[in-house]
Amino acid sequence: MLKKLLANVLICGSIMLSTPSFAADLSNPYTVIEQSANQLFPHLKEKQSEIKANPDKVKDLIKQDLMPFVDIKYAAFKVLGSSISETNETQRSRFVKAFETYIIDTYASAVAKYNDQTIEIDKKVQQDEKNAIVNVTVNTADKQKYNVLFKLRKNNKTSEWKVYDMVAEGISLLSSKQAEFSSLITKHGIDEVCRKLENHELKVENQEK
Repeated sequence: MLKKLLANVLICGSIMLSTPSFAADLSNPYTVIEQSANQLFPHLKEKQSEIKANPDKVKDLIKQDLMPFVDIKYAAFKVLGSSISETNETQRSRFVKAFETYIIDTYASAVAKYNDQTIEIDKKVQQDEKNAIVNVTVNTADKQKYNVLFKLRKNNKTSEWKVYDMVAEGISLLSSKQAEFSSLITKHGIDEVCRKLENHELKVENQEK
């Protein structure tokens, strides 16, 4: 159940965060989510046969359309948690890049499972000067509904909003990854974990190969 839920969350995340082909209003969290959703849904439907024939092609789409809208450095540091105090600048920089590779693999796997999910975006955004939460309902092809909260942060320099976490039915993707990687770092050390991430040696469903 958890894997199915997270898969739908990741699909929704991929849909939510793609870069629109038109000029996007990045100063408004709701607009970022809305415009992204309206842009990628048709794209995914059109490209299904191509994606199924070669799932790796979707990684280029993720790199181009998704990652610019994810605060990957902040998310990676949050995943490191207390372990960050035991790392140096070089190790932290390496982990951010390696974690990005892992996230790209994760989203690419989720997008490959796309099956006509639809969404409803709540216009009542919980927002202050630096943080925002956008509530989304994911409707699956088998008529199930999932509530997803997208957490965004405002960049102090650019004033742009980026997503750093998704919470589905009370399950934080960031928190689940923090628990996962805390165990891996304790067992293997930060350098070995980075190596595993860089070489795609970790599965995307919260398990180690």
